[in-house]
Amino acid sequence: MTDIAGFGFPSDTDFATFMVDKIGVAAVPGSSFYRNSGYGTQQIRFCFCKNYETLEEAGKRLSRIPRH
Repeated sequence: MTDIAGFGFPSDTDFATFMVDKIGVAAVPGSSFYRNSGYGTQQIRFCFCKNYETLEEAGKRLSRIPRH
């Protein structure tokens, strides 16, 4: 899980959607891991693949996320 508060998105689901649509990297909204979904609204979870080349490509894509 990682904190996404610094990116300026209103919710974890908005950020996760942006990640898939604009960056090409999938993440799971943090709110889906809590009984009270309000606890995870500024978190996302990544699952890391086993292939090093795929991780390198994900790193390149993640570097394109704009800071707000």
